[in-house]
Amino acid sequence: MEVDYIIVGFGIAGMSMAFQLEKEGKSVFIVDGNETKASIVAAGLYNPVILKRFTLAWDAEKQMQYAENFYDELSQYLGVQTTKSLSVFRKFNNPQEQNKWFSRTDNPQLKKYLAPTLTNSLSLGITSEFKFGEVKLTGKVLISDIFNAYKKLLEKSNRFLNEEFDFDQLDVSNSAVNYNGVKSKNIIFCEGYKMLQNPYFNELPLVGNKGSYLIVESQELDLQVAVKSYYFIIPLGANKYKFGATYGHRFKENHDVLAKKELVERLNDLINVPYTILDFIVGVRPTVVDRRPLLGQHKQFKQMYVMNGMGTRGVLLAPTASFHQKELLLHNNDLPAEMDIKRFG
Repeated sequence: MEVDYIIVGFGIAGMSMAFQLEKEGKSVFIVDGNETKASIVAAGLYNPVILKRFTLAWDAEKQMQYAENFYDELSQYLGVQTTKSLSVFRKFNNPQEQNKWFSRTDNPQLKKYLAPTLTNSLSLGITSEFKFGEVKLTGKVLISDIFNAYKKLLEKSNRFLNEEFDFDQLDVSNSAVNYNGVKSKNIIFCEGYKMLQNPYFNELPLVGNKGSYLIVESQELDLQVAVKSYYFIIPLGANKYKFGATYGHRFKENHDVLAKKELVERLNDLINVPYTILDFIVGVRPTVVDRRPLLGQHKQFKQMYVMNGMGTRGVLLAPTASFHQKELLLHNNDLPAEMDIKRFG
């Protein structure tokens, strides 16, 4: 088989990259078998506000605008719903947080996102003496539905290989790459945390950030919105909720045990109704020291590219990042300096 691009990894980065290229009439072949990808634990929320400090995330407004069109186009392409509206609220723990929120509502960049009036109650199971603040224009990307639909589409034309990438099977020539019988002029590595095992790009400063979630069921919580306290609790429907995620920078042997214990303690602090734990999910987010993505071309092997480091806001960042990478691939346009791997020498 011969294709225009081989893409390694099919998390939010690889999926976005594939769609950008297919929109331009390019053929792709996906290799993916990564069980620890960040997309497994991603909440899917698109929210431009950092709710710890009540500030806008980096370049959030442009990313929000582009992502809306991106997911609309993806919905039409796949024939499935890709997003849905979901209100996000911040629980206030003291008067200082309330005051900080009110001061931010006067900020010209933030006022369109932060509601100027507070909400008294969201659910009988979650209460706060100091009320709740609403972040407007938020929602949820339906990650599982998107990946399942896209994977089926690729599998129909035998363009999805469900296995871990094996570098011993990669043959690199001056003008092409060949992997397990699939020939392409270019290969794009979007393998997330696995990039640290990639001999061509493992010198880049990627950090694995281990994230853990609880999936719980509660008949009495009756919560229809996402709430951020220490962690997020997000409704999944049918009385099920996702709670997390932790941020583990050091992977200790007992990390998962400690993470689950912390999540249970935080959940008990947040809600006051009975619940049942259905699942405990762990994944590794690819983050970068300067919290910016890694895009670009290999110094020596010009047919090799990387797209990585989407971090905790991948559903918002990946559409924009993949657009810039596509512009480099197809039109040789310069990448934004803050995303280009050249910034690391």
